[in-house]
Amino acid sequence: MRLPSTRRPLAAMCVALFAQCVACGAALADELSILSWEGYADDAFVKPFVQQTGCKVSATYVGSNDEFVAKVLSGGGNYDLVTPSNDTTMRLIDAGAVEPIDTTKIPNMADFFEIFKAAPWTTKNGRTYGVPYGWGIVRIIVDRSAVRREPDSLALLWDPSLKGKVSIWDDVEAIYTASRYLGYKNTYDLNDAQLEKVKAALIALKPNIRKYWATTGEMGTLMNQREVVAGNSWESTLAALWKSGRDVIDVPVKEGRSGWADSWMIVKGAGSRSCIYQWLNYVSSPKAQAIAHRITGFGYSNTKMPAELDAASRAQYERLGMARPDVLKQVDWWQSVRRRAKYLEIWNQVKAE
Repeated sequence: MRLPSTRRPLAAMCVALFAQCVACGAALADELSILSWEGYADDAFVKPFVQQTGCKVSATYVGSNDEFVAKVLSGGGNYDLVTPSNDTTMRLIDAGAVEPIDTTKIPNMADFFEIFKAAPWTTKNGRTYGVPYGWGIVRIIVDRSAVRREPDSLALLWDPSLKGKVSIWDDVEAIYTASRYLGYKNTYDLNDAQLEKVKAALIALKPNIRKYWATTGEMGTLMNQREVVAGNSWESTLAALWKSGRDVIDVPVKEGRSGWADSWMIVKGAGSRSCIYQWLNYVSSPKAQAIAHRITGFGYSNTKMPAELDAASRAQYERLGMARPDVLKQVDWWQSVRRRAKYLEIWNQVKAE
């Protein structure tokens, strides 16, 4: 701030400085700085929010959950809201980097699926630290022509008849899958002995592996070109395959499937900003989430969102089971992995074999 060029009575100067500070604060209060995944601040639903509220929105995108932790812990004051996934939220909560949320200021949360009203990955000591938003299930898929009957188990991936015809994600998700295949219930906190058995199971799977995929688009291509007939992927891959006319089964494996969910979290110190709760309630509304679904293809937390979709999109959403509370209850939602480095070490050893 520039100093006055002429001397004025002290009282007058104080009044002038106070007025400038208030004006500065008001301007800042009308702006939101978001650190998020690409698509979560798309113009399609940001513009209506800006028009309704006058709040300005700027977004910085990340490529991994580790970036949320690194950027918030090193300079959280640069951001107001972040959207980490459920294997990362508790890291921010435990670090004191985010603040509790007053859910009474977000009436749209009343229409959330039960799992998202007080999600375990956003709750600590009875306080809520996040507003669940986009979510998805890691799908186990198989071409119907490759099986004699509809499968219901992860054993499908290890079936010798699928030698060289399977592709799975190049990620520690493979550890989670093998853990469930072996019947372990502590998927996200495996001990050394369990991890060695998981490693052996994944090595035993390798004859069936055609390729470890890096992007869902790659998995879709492998399936469409019939290089593989089974594996895991997201809803977007399955939907695209159905749209192209492929008869692909979404296998409801009895051992359970992984599920991810991103949540809006308030960076510590930003909760008093006037636009924060306006945004959180807006992105929790059925209409805003329907717009977001059309952009991302993800599931969303509000039970009333599907009613805002066009008929074709709603039918597909329902076909995927994403509007059914019972489906969500069967999901083994991602959690923070205390020994993540060890999991990564095991996964790299599997790939190196």
